[in-house]
Amino acid sequence: MIRDYSFCPFCKGEMFPRLEEGVHRNSCQVCNFIHYRNPTPSAAGLLFREEKVLLIKRGVEPGYGEWSLPSGFIEEDETPEEGCIREIMEETGLTTSVDELLHIFTMRTEVYGSVMIIVYKLKEEGGELRPGSDVLDAKFCYVEEMPDLHLDQLSDLIKMAHNSEFRSSEPT
Repeated sequence: MIRDYSFCPFCKGEMFPRLEEGVHRNSCQVCNFIHYRNPTPSAAGLLFREEKVLLIKRGVEPGYGEWSLPSGFIEEDETPEEGCIREIMEETGLTTSVDELLHIFTMRTEVYGSVMIIVYKLKEEGGELRPGSDVLDAKFCYVEEMPDLHLDQLSDLIKMAHNSEFRSSEPT
């Protein structure tokens, strides 16, 4: 569980909740430091191979045993794009490059608090598909046959991107 500071990290004064900018935030009454609680950034990658989407079965909480897009937290000194590419490699063994930013949304978790998920559409560059150390399985599956995913927002996003990519090129 994410906790607020009890004491100011600058002057060591005691922190108290007070209304700041319409939100109750822990603040130092000595030096006026305000503890802003921001979402933790993560990145997810959407990769199509022909008409199939890459999915992983999560091997860690939250969502242990559930299917999802490959994803993970962005490391310090890493861009969101670099974090996404690294996570795809770690979780699936595939090398990729970022094609475009698809969507950004937030979700609340019990352990991490608010998490910001940045979803990129990817291009496959190489590698061999294999589940990484924190993944139970990795596979490509047809969108119409994909299992229920850990997050409903991801299911909707995959279907929208799939329809945009593969249905727009069909003859009318």
